This record gives sequence, structure tokens and C-alpha cells, in this order.
Amino acid sequence: MRSVMKPRNSKRQRRTMRQELALYVSGLALITAIAFIVALEAFFIRGLDEAVGTSLLMEARTYDAKYQKDPTTPPSNSSWIRSFFDDFSTAPALYQELIRQDELKPGEFAEYAWEPFGEHEWQDSRYLIVYRHILPDNRDLFLVADYQANLLTAEEKSAFDRTLDLTLYFGGSYLLLMLLTIWLYNRRINHYTQKLANWAESLTLERIRLPDPDFRFDELNSIAEQLLAAFERIAGLLEREHQFLRHASHELRTPITIIRANMELLQRVGVPTQLARPVERVDRANQSMQQLTETLLWLSRENDTLPSVTAVQPARLLDEISEELEYLLQNKEVELLRIYSEPVTAQQLPLTPLRIVLANLLRNAYQYTEQGKISLTVTNDSIVISNQSEYATGDSDSSFGLGLMLVQKICDRLGWQLSLEWLSYGVKAELILPVQPTPAEPASESH
Repeated sequence: MRSVMKPRNSKRQRRTMRQELALYVSGLALITAIAFIVALEAFFIRGLDEAVGTSLLMEARTYDAKYQKDPTTPPSNSSWIRSFFDDFSTAPALYQELIRQDELKPGEFAEYAWEPFGEHEWQDSRYLIVYRHILPDNRDLFLVADYQANLLTAEEKSAFDRTLDLTLYFGGSYLLLMLLTIWLYNRRINHYTQKLANWAESLTLERIRLPDPDFRFDELNSIAEQLLAAFERIAGLLEREHQFLRHASHELRTPITIIRANMELLQRVGVPTQLARPVERVDRANQSMQQLTETLLWLSRENDTLPSVTAVQPARLLDEISEELEYLLQNKEVELLRIYSEPVTAQQLPLTPLRIVLANLLRNAYQYTEQGKISLTVTNDSIVISNQSEYATGDSDSSFGLGLMLVQKICDRLGWQLSLEWLSYGVKAELILPVQPTPAEPASESH
């Protein structure tokens, strides 16, 4: 059935649990990879600094021991470690330019870099590590470790760069491994969650007795068990509802049959003229009750047997129902408009369900229109019932009750298309009648 209902508030798009988990784990993996890269590079540089610092410290302590024995002992110098007393007045110009003596503290190391062609260029680069040592007579001894990049071969420079690049490779490999793990995990979880969703979608009253499939994870198996238990409870409620409908309909048959028999008896005996119209209405109401009971029994059956069809003129049927419900318009300022296309031919339709659908829709229009107009439009392929009240008389959205439920069930069962459009203080209901097969034209005889 196609229904046009009031628009509902659309829910914002939400992330799935797998997306949430992937987001958290990916973020953690990215942060860990960055920290891993920074830590590796820092430890590598620190290791070099510690090695050089230890050499300078050992050199200073060795000279300190010699100086205590003989203060005239000259400081040792090598190709990469230079020593100076008291200040850098005798040091090369580059040392005097880079090193700030006032910033040097006893027992601590200071680092300086000379990179004339850029931070990451080896050409003419110099790297200085300075250590200040206090001798026994409080003189300052400055030791400078001088690394000259030009003394390294191209292969040694490349090896040094590769060592630093390894930190990036390790970090990137770790991040890719984590992302691959997340992808595999999500794919595995998605397989079983989709299996659970397909199982839940295919669950029917006939399949609830089949063995439960294994969804591997305890959480998914628990959800499956809860779904199955809920489905069994709903199945029990539906069964009790069907039993109630069958029993209630059977119980209603007896008084309806009695009323029907007495109505036939009255018609045989003869009814006074002034009572003819009320008796006719009672007879129609009795027929409507009988038809409603039969429809309820038909809806409660498990099989798909459709009710019998007969030739029905929708316009005439709508007039009959309108006459039966005209008491709902008494003392109301309501204009009733009938718009019938000519000619509206008879159609092969199930009379009882069609009467119930039209009666419920028409009753709703009559009941909830205090002042305004009601239009009934009938064509060969549709029936439209619309009411427009001049002021609100109630919530028409909830006014159908059992009537709308019954109408929807009937239309669903028969495959009819029903659209309900809520207007300002009114409702427009359109029932699309099934397309009737075109009768085949008789073949012309040849003479």
C-alpha cells in the first residue's frame, strides 16, 4: 500500500560501532606512530650526543689528573677535539663567532651548528659540542668536539641519512600494520553482523523453530537470542490476536444471524409505511455487521485466499454508504459535493472489503467536519474522499483508530493503493482501483 503520511523528523546520520572503533583505534595508531618516530629520532640524536659527551668528559678528567701532578702539562688536541684555557681568544674565528662563553656552565654541554647551505645540507657544515671543565686551581678548560661534514664520504653521509629515514619507515610500517589490522577486524565483524541482519530479516513464524545459526561472537549470539525471544513473544501475541478475532467473529455471527432472520420475517409480515425507512436502515446495518465479521475472519486466516468478486458500481455503492451515514451530518453546516465521471462502469471488485474501506473513510470525513464541505469524486480508476472543515474539530491524524488499521490491512492484503494526505483541517483519501482487464474484441468472421 502506498501511503502519504505526515513528514517525520529525519534522524541525523550516525556512525556505526565499527566506524567508531576504527576512528578511535586509527587515531591512537596515528598518535603512537608519530610518537614512535619522534622518540626514535630523538634517541638516535641523543645517543650520538651522549657518545661525544662521554668522550669529552673522559678527556677532561684525564687531563685534570695530569694537571694536578704537573700544571704545566699542555692540553691535548686532536683532529676533532680542541682544548682552550680560560677563553676562546686563541680559538679559530668560527668558534668565536658561534660559541657564547657567557652561556657555558661548568659541567654542562652546549651544541652549536654551522650550516651555510641550509639545515639539511652536508656541504661545509660544522657541528660543535662544547664542554666547560673547572680545573683544581679554578681555571676554565674548554673542550670542543668539532665534526666537519666535508671529512665524510658520500657513502657515509648516505648511511647517516638512511639511519634517520629508518625511523620514518618504522613509524609508517607500524601505522600501515595497524590500519590493516583494523580493516581486517572490521571486515570480519561486518561479515557476522551482516549475517545477523540477514538472519533477522528472514525470520518468520515458520523459521523460528529452526536451529539458531552461530555468529561466532558471544555478543552477536546474545543479540540473536534476544531477537528470537522477542519474535516468539510477538508471534504469541499475533496468534492470540488471530484467535480473538476468530472467536469474536464467530460469536458475533449468532446475534447477527438472529437479527437477519427477524428482519426477513418482518419483511414477509409487512412493515408499516412510517417504519419502512428505519427498518431498511437496520437491515443495511445488519448487512454491514455481517460483512465486517466476514472480513475480520478473512483477515485472520493464514492463507492468501482472496474474497469473491462481483460487479460493483463504485458511485452507487458510495451513495448507499453516504445515505447510511447521513445521520453524522445532522445539524451541521456541511456542503456535500458529488463529482462522478460519466459513465462510471461496473467493475469486478470484492464488494465486502471495498464497502468497509469506503465506509471507514467516509465516516471519518462526516464525523470530523462540523462546518465546511465534503467532496466525493469517482472515476473509472479511482475514488477520492476529501473533507475540508473551516476550523479544527479534533486530531484527524489519530481519529481513524481501528478503522484506519482495518483499511490499511485490507488494502495491504488486496494490493490496493491508498494515499492519505493531511490537509489544513481536513484529510484527502484517494483509493486507486485495480486496472480492469480489457475484454478481447470478437474476431471478425470472413465471408
